[in-house]
Amino acid sequence: MDIEKYKINAQNFLSELDKEYYLHFAGLKEELNIGAIYDKFGELFLLEYFNLIKEFKDKAKGEDRKKYSYLLKFCGETLIEKPVKELIDEMGEDEARAKIEVEGKDVSYRYSEVLLSNEPDKTKRDSIDEKRNKLVEKQFNPKLYMYWDTLHAQAGKLRFECYNDMFSYLKGVDLSRLKSDMEKLLEVTHQIYIDNFGKLLLSETGIELDNSKKSDFAYLKRATKYDVFFKKERLVELFKQTLALMGIDLDRQKNIFLDVEERKNKSPRAFCCTVKIPDEIYLVIMPKGGQDDFEAMFHEGGHAEHFSNTRSSLDFEYKFLGDSAVTEGYAFAMENLMQNKEWLVYFLKMSPEYAREFVYFSNVAKLWFCRRYAGKLKYELILHGSDPISGKDAIYRQILTAANLMQYSSADYLKDVDDSFYCADYIRAWVFEAQLKDHMHQKFGYGWFRQKKAGDFLKELWSYGMKYDPVEILQQLGYKDLDINYLIYSLMEEIKKNK
Repeated sequence: MDIEKYKINAQNFLSELDKEYYLHFAGLKEELNIGAIYDKFGELFLLEYFNLIKEFKDKAKGEDRKKYSYLLKFCGETLIEKPVKELIDEMGEDEARAKIEVEGKDVSYRYSEVLLSNEPDKTKRDSIDEKRNKLVEKQFNPKLYMYWDTLHAQAGKLRFECYNDMFSYLKGVDLSRLKSDMEKLLEVTHQIYIDNFGKLLLSETGIELDNSKKSDFAYLKRATKYDVFFKKERLVELFKQTLALMGIDLDRQKNIFLDVEERKNKSPRAFCCTVKIPDEIYLVIMPKGGQDDFEAMFHEGGHAEHFSNTRSSLDFEYKFLGDSAVTEGYAFAMENLMQNKEWLVYFLKMSPEYAREFVYFSNVAKLWFCRRYAGKLKYELILHGSDPISGKDAIYRQILTAANLMQYSSADYLKDVDDSFYCADYIRAWVFEAQLKDHMHQKFGYGWFRQKKAGDFLKELWSYGMKYDPVEILQQLGYKDLDINYLIYSLMEEIKKNK
């Protein structure tokens, strides 16, 4: 096996894959041709390569062992996806073409999520939600079942007991320990969640928590009352101005391509595509108005800055592979400026009192997300265990409903699932960001975003790409490990002091 040739082909494969994802999910092309890219690079996806890289990893030490670990994860992920490459294309195209009827008009499934979040009438919102759920159940779930069932079978062919074991091994993450951490979060925040989220939901929507649905959160999170501050016309401008205070000129970063246009088939979920790191980065967002736009822009902008500032001299493994919790942590660091009172007053000209109210709202919403992901991790560990997939829809609804105390639809039991346990990456990123924020507040103060020194500090971290995992980075900053208590304390303290 020529390992250098393998890495070159792997980098070209990932570049073409991300470009294809960009074009499709940005709404620039309806078809999704993942299968053709897999066919073009077919020699990457051989069982013998997986076994060889595993053997190289087991024998290596130091940095070589880390590189082989990253390469093994890439090989394993792509290997099990090879049999479903055509299915991925079909599911992407099905979703792009799918429509539901809303008040006598055909609306694309993807855009209906935007309508849902903007619909103030609960009866109409429930109707949109019900139609979306029926479409998922009838049109999407049969292929999603085939997709996940095939991935589970492929994990077995790689001699893992189940999908859980495969990704716990490939990621080097103790998923059981992470589940325990999140169970602690659920327990410790239970009463503060009921008291504050329940009160907020009732005051803003008139809906009791006991009678609410997940779709009601979509409208609550849209937070139209704050639109006067979060104007989509100023979205890019304020992002640029924030970076400028940190000593970063986005207009001079020719390697970042901004895509903020509205298109009917554009994914409502903002994303960043790293076609060539650090030379060709796409920052994509579907503007729909309000603070959600700003959070999405700053989050994906955090990814874009991370990868655009990555050293070009780094090895392939450190630019394209590695622990995704790292880049998600950097993304959250930028996104969470929406929870910084000084930023809100300085850039949005909020009064201190209004900024306090918004920070309270943002942290209550963040607690909702953290509890949701605690439920997702618990559910996905069951879904991806040794038992068959069938019959897990009721378990999904039960677990997620218990986490957020809002009714979830069982229809999403296969769609609301992250590939490769990415939900664990988000959770670890929240913890990583809480500790990184603690360090930055101590080093630069609460208004760190106004200091070029803070920008230089972040650029230095970003320059290492994905070379170090969150624990290694935190240890360099004086912490021992990822510590869930920082996240729990941050959430509870921000809610209490801004109430």
